[in-house]
Amino acid sequence: MKKNNKKFSGGIVKNNGGRVRGIKGGVRGRAKSGIYPKKISKIITTVQPHQLEGVYIIKSDKEYLSTKNLSPGESIYGEELITIEEDKEEDKKEDKKEENNEDKKKWDSESSSSEDIIPKINFNNKNKIEYRIWDDYYSKLGATIKNGINNIFIKPGSKVLYLGAGNDSYSTISHISDLIGKDGIVYGVEISEIKGLDLKNISKKRENIIPIIYDARNPYNYKNSITNLVDCILADISSPDISNIISINSGFFLKNKGGFICIINDESKTGKYDEQIKLLREYNLYVREFISLEPFKTGTAAVAGLYKPYREMIDED
Repeated sequence: MKKNNKKFSGGIVKNNGGRVRGIKGGVRGRAKSGIYPKKISKIITTVQPHQLEGVYIIKSDKEYLSTKNLSPGESIYGEELITIEEDKEEDKKEDKKEENNEDKKKWDSESSSSEDIIPKINFNNKNKIEYRIWDDYYSKLGATIKNGINNIFIKPGSKVLYLGAGNDSYSTISHISDLIGKDGIVYGVEISEIKGLDLKNISKKRENIIPIIYDARNPYNYKNSITNLVDCILADISSPDISNIISINSGFFLKNKGGFICIINDESKTGKYDEQIKLLREYNLYVREFISLEPFKTGTAAVAGLYKPYREMIDED
């Protein structure tokens, strides 16, 4: 497919709308219409870090979440890729030195020749960085961040266990891959062999994704695939025993005082939120935050907190 690359003040916007093609032989489908326009904006005003490390905010006609693309040029679920030109780190440091040293800013115009005042132009002082727009209508973790969660327990270099990794059109696991970077690992557990095949294809371009094709209810079957304790468990499984599933996996793989995020569905509004939170507490998972995912996901919420011994939880309370 031919890509439309247009230069604008502030960066280059790469349009990857239309049919969703992630990696050859992998993710296919169609992007949701009406969520984002085909072009975010002709003018990208600013890119700034989010309060959560590894996440960025692109400000245009409105604010968009994004991550730095670990695999430049590759779109996973039809998200837009935006390339921004930014100053190199060494140039930023040099500019700061200039600002702090007033003597270097002063020069005597009377004693300077015309050649002395001609500025030196550095044509290689820009880095092109590609960002992937994090579509919060596709990704439940993206919606959780957009709705104001304080801590996702995931940052560059983190080790993450994602239960239900084939959900959200692979948007969530791919953005986690961006966020943790080359020094991190995300173990993606998926019961479906079809979705697992897609995960394997994605992992060929993203080496920090480890696909694990097993039922998350039986972590004993894949315990040898996860060689280190993880910093965070993200569970997105449509099951009434979701609390039990995340509890069993926490006992196997989650660090003491490690973080967890559990996605709970209650579209029928039968009180499942309170029921699941109560069970999580019984399983030594201390809930600290409750985030509704409205309007991005109807009847869905995320609960987040820490895993630690029960006695220590009592002492804190």
